[in-house]
Amino acid sequence: MKKIDIIQNQYFNLEKVKDLYSIQTWDPKKIASFHDTIGNKETPLVRLPGLAKHLGVGNILLKDESRRFGLNAFKALGASYAMHRQIKKNPQIKIFCTATDGNHGRAVAWVARKLKRKAVIYMPKWTVTARIRAIEKEGAEVHVIDQSYDIAVEMASERVNEGNKDGDCLWSLIQDTAWDGFEEIPLDIMKGYWTEMYEVTHQLRKETVDVLFLQSGVGSWAASILGYIATQWNHPPVCISVEPHSANCLYESIKTGNRVIVENNKTTIMAGLNCASVSTLAWDILKNGLSGSMSITDELSEEAMRLLAYPVSGDPSITSGESGASGLGGLIGLSKTTKYKDLKDKFNLNKNSTILIINTEGDTDPTNYKKIINNI
Repeated sequence: MKKIDIIQNQYFNLEKVKDLYSIQTWDPKKIASFHDTIGNKETPLVRLPGLAKHLGVGNILLKDESRRFGLNAFKALGASYAMHRQIKKNPQIKIFCTATDGNHGRAVAWVARKLKRKAVIYMPKWTVTARIRAIEKEGAEVHVIDQSYDIAVEMASERVNEGNKDGDCLWSLIQDTAWDGFEEIPLDIMKGYWTEMYEVTHQLRKETVDVLFLQSGVGSWAASILGYIATQWNHPPVCISVEPHSANCLYESIKTGNRVIVENNKTTIMAGLNCASVSTLAWDILKNGLSGSMSITDELSEEAMRLLAYPVSGDPSITSGESGASGLGGLIGLSKTTKYKDLKDKFNLNKNSTILIINTEGDTDPTNYKKIINNI
């Protein structure tokens, strides 16, 4: 199996992304101010000059989301914003429900506990015990099903519909993927993610980024980031999506120009990216905003985790989980091959490039994390 597959996006049109966001009235300062009210602290933007030299690029900047809210991942930015908006619209909501591979579900459970509401969480069959227990510790009711993430989403939606069948609207589905008729809440989740890039913008000051690697599951987070840089940055970087080979729905969709549903019954260590289809809400943004799309092996994510845990040339040590390290895994894969020289030139990936990587999670599966970084 090839370590990476990568294509240039022939549909790239950043002006369309600006048009898609022009109908929105998103104020990043107000969104960030909301997060301040629930105790948000800015996560660090870390410089990794040793790793940059090792991979043959000018500079690597890493936004470390493992520090967010003490939850080991960024997901609470979106969940908190959407859930508070739902409560504001309907104070009668008693139960929040979602499907998750781990991080999003923990975020929903954490916010629900703070709001003194109940959380009901559906999880796919290959979910590791550590992620289940982390959600249960937040007081949530957890159901692990014997099927995939996408089926778990369907079951969560059905549970909410059943709970609201009498018209009481006591249940609310907080899902970060969208489909026809279910778009308002995923859009609010995407809106909440803007705080991350609002922080990055201020941390960069006047420095520019040449290439940004964005990991993608259903694509909501990646689409949110693309929307921010398209509308808020004067010099948007080249953006490349990264997925596991075994769940490369965005890669296949970019290749054809249409949303493609893939078989994702295989397991990957990148659990948060193990999705069969791209969110309908995210698709047009990703189709027009990405310069390229790639998929990688688990081994590249593992290599990235080790390079961050045991850094080179004096860089700080960073704890990055399997999905969190996948963006760096994509950079490693591209840096170590001569096959895609023409693409690397087109993407401005060279010895002078400044690369932005976002570590979206820490060691959410501590046992496996230790095995991977110690090569056991």
